[in-house]
Amino acid sequence: MINTILVTDDNVLDNAILRNYLYNERYNMVSALNGREALEMVESRNVDLILLDLIMPVLDGFGFLREFSRTELYKEIPIIVTSGIDDAKKIEQILSYNVFDYVIKPLDHMNRLILVNKIKVATQYRKNIIQLKKANKIIEELTNKDT
Repeated sequence: MINTILVTDDNVLDNAILRNYLYNERYNMVSALNGREALEMVESRNVDLILLDLIMPVLDGFGFLREFSRTELYKEIPIIVTSGIDDAKKIEQILSYNVFDYVIKPLDHMNRLILVNKIKVATQYRKNIIQLKKANKIIEELTNKDT
């Protein structure tokens, strides 16, 4: 199974570099230039992971997190925030949304390696959630069948 990663970043160059880098890791990549597009993508595609920048037009990363946290998919799809923001209060605010992780930009060689590792862990987390849902459905069907 190839995982689909939604890269949400308004910087077209950063978006393209990240997509290219992750494509080499054999992921299916889709992209959004703002939080509104990202919300639409999550609704219309089977997304396994969201990489989210915070500073974007139309709907920024904070707005995306607020709106996405109201959906059922919020607890199922891991989000890794990638941003140049290094202010402790803002990072604390981001983490309050229970994002999977946070990586500070710029994505130099070391941060890219860290990000790829975090993506591998997050996509495995997503696979585990999907398997758990399938197992729960089977258990529920068997339970209902016996009654």
